[in-house]
Amino acid sequence: MKRGGLLLGAMLMAGCGWTWPLPPAARHSDALDRSARMLRQLDRVEADLHSINSEEATFSELVQRHGHAQEVACRVTDDHLQEIHRLAMAQERKKQEKARRRHALAQLHRRSRSFTR
Repeated sequence: MKRGGLLLGAMLMAGCGWTWPLPPAARHSDALDRSARMLRQLDRVEADLHSINSEEATFSELVQRHGHAQEVACRVTDDHLQEIHRLAMAQERKKQEKARRRHALAQLHRRSRSFTR
């Protein structure tokens, strides 16, 4: 009978959802708090690294664009200086041609005066 009573008691406990041994009471653990803090810190570090990587990529792109802009500016400046030089030489040729004409006209005028006198 003793055995039957134990069996009956175990069946009643199982039917009520009671398990043996009792589950341990939930305790607050410092290790879990430290682990959670470390995970949050790791998330921040990871976010900072992603931010640094994107900043580095942006800076690299800006340096590349600046180099390209300087190259274009130098090319434009060279072209501009060549054009200024070309125009200055053309103006100098015109001045020399004009001076030659004046000189030729002056000589012609002197000769015509000498013939008319």
